[in-house]
Amino acid sequence: MDSVTELEGGRALVVDGSWAGEPVRLINVYAPSDVGERRELFQSLRPQLDTSRTIMMGGDFNCILESGGRCGTRAGEGWMDHAAKLLAEMVGEASLTNVIGSMGADARNFTWSHPSGSVHSRIDFVFTSKSVRIRQHSMLTVHFSDHRAIRFQGELTGKFLTGPGTWKLNSSLLGREDVQEELRRTYSEWQDMKDTFQSIGEWWEWVKGRIEDFFKNVGRKAARGRRKEFSRLQQQLQELHDLQLLGWDVMNPLEAVKKELSEHFHDESRRIIFRSKVENLEKGEKCNSCFFKKIHSAHTPLVQLRNREGILCDTKEGIRKAVTDFYGDLYSEKRTGKDPRYLVRGTRSSGEKLERTPGQSQAETGLLELETPEH
Repeated sequence: MDSVTELEGGRALVVDGSWAGEPVRLINVYAPSDVGERRELFQSLRPQLDTSRTIMMGGDFNCILESGGRCGTRAGEGWMDHAAKLLAEMVGEASLTNVIGSMGADARNFTWSHPSGSVHSRIDFVFTSKSVRIRQHSMLTVHFSDHRAIRFQGELTGKFLTGPGTWKLNSSLLGREDVQEELRRTYSEWQDMKDTFQSIGEWWEWVKGRIEDFFKNVGRKAARGRRKEFSRLQQQLQELHDLQLLGWDVMNPLEAVKKELSEHFHDESRRIIFRSKVENLEKGEKCNSCFFKKIHSAHTPLVQLRNREGILCDTKEGIRKAVTDFYGDLYSEKRTGKDPRYLVRGTRSSGEKLERTPGQSQAETGLLELETPEH
């Protein structure tokens, strides 16, 4: 990413970067409903389309660009306002392509519908440079908006170099009982292979590779399960949305599905963020607050600690001093063998068991038994 530019108070975001070595410009638009303000936004966007970079521009433009772009109330009245005409002119000047194409006869090409089903409009678009080869596109009902999402797959001229990536153990898999049971059974089979190796060390190196392969396979199965569950929820959301447009009362099941999808995306976003941080860490970059927040959120913070005098400390400095004193005493040099508590008159022969004296603990007696007459 090279630069980020915000226009008209966050109504448009322009990001310059590169994809597979090819310079690109991504533009996200959220146009206001007022036609005058919308025209001002489009005017500010016009210079951003004059670039040699590959352009991908999308968002909610809040206007229709063709006569069939709205149906229902006032569908045929002034279907293309002066802001929409400016947008169409800008798209033509920059030689951009409308990813979805024209409306056609399919009503599912509408991107927004009133909850009552009385009005349908196509006010969301994705425009790309002609150098982007569109492979496929679709519209999806989503859980977080009353607009439908436009999804497309395209190709640029640049190509990514593929190679081995970073792998980290997904520790969440360790909490699954089915994974634990399968690992125990598989590890037992690996143990039977010890005799085929020249040493335990050689066998263990082999086992470490098998453990990595084991968790990679389990992780792939878990990922396939998540994708399958997402597809099921997405299809269910689309079916409920279609029923709602037909006048069915499906508000409760619709909200329930949206909640499940929201939780799915929340979990998936955490995985994506963590994977991106792992890659940076592997490249030698320092840990940032993301890692420390993740560590702190998984543990109960220490807020109090007793010092060597038994006084409860609740300040940062007091807790630090208590810890320093404790480990300083723990690892400091100790006198052994000459402490008066451990001195015994006389000697004993090897194997003779000492009797515990009054006030002497079992541990102290054990230490005395380790001493030889020469000590």
